[in-house]
Amino acid sequence: MKNESGQVLPRNGAGRVSGAGRWNRRLASAWGVPVAALSLALNAHALIVTEPVRTYSVSYTLDDLQAVPVGFEITVGDSAIQALTRVEVSFRLVGVTPGAGFASEMFVSLTRDFATTAVLLNGVGITPNDHLGQGYDGWEVTLRDDAANGDLHAASLVAGVLSGTWAPDGRSLATDTVRPLQLGGFNGETGNGVWRLNVADLELGGQMRLESWSLALTGDTQVPEAATGAAVVAVVGGALLSVWRRRGR
Repeated sequence: MKNESGQVLPRNGAGRVSGAGRWNRRLASAWGVPVAALSLALNAHALIVTEPVRTYSVSYTLDDLQAVPVGFEITVGDSAIQALTRVEVSFRLVGVTPGAGFASEMFVSLTRDFATTAVLLNGVGITPNDHLGQGYDGWEVTLRDDAANGDLHAASLVAGVLSGTWAPDGRSLATDTVRPLQLGGFNGETGNGVWRLNVADLELGGQMRLESWSLALTGDTQVPEAATGAAVVAVVGGALLSVWRRRGR
């Protein structure tokens, strides 16, 4: 076999090219190995974490017909999450005295940096055919999009305080059938920011108090730059060593 200059290249054994030609062939044939391994190495440094629950005591009594939402704001600055994959919100919102609340009067939403919004409660039980809705005394619940109990808006309770894990209301209007304003709207954003729980009493009648609320964040952490560089060197170096060892066979 001749190279581009017309020089005859020696052959080993059964017609295999030796020297630089053989090395290049082996390197090219093995290149799929470092690419796949590099992908695994990088992914290993992007961890899904659930951070400790952040809980806030409030004990705020809303005025009856406090139709302009009251905001309960916290600033998260210590989150390692660079891309949220799940947001959970818990709260205890009940009548100022047992039996004094009226569930369907309440509106609750969650915003981040005064932009992205999820509607947690909006006139629960109200439908085009039912303008009264649910009259139970409040909630001690956790809200997450994939909750097995399903849509909180449809939860029925004769009296008392509803508990358990539910999917948020998600409706722009209480009578809507579509639910676009879910907690998944925060996915892809960072954990840090100004998180604000907005609470309003939309009708005259029962009076309620927000006792506490909490935020649980899950998501991808940032890939550390130094670790990524080390992973690249280790993977590519290991692949080259593998090719070099094959060279002697």
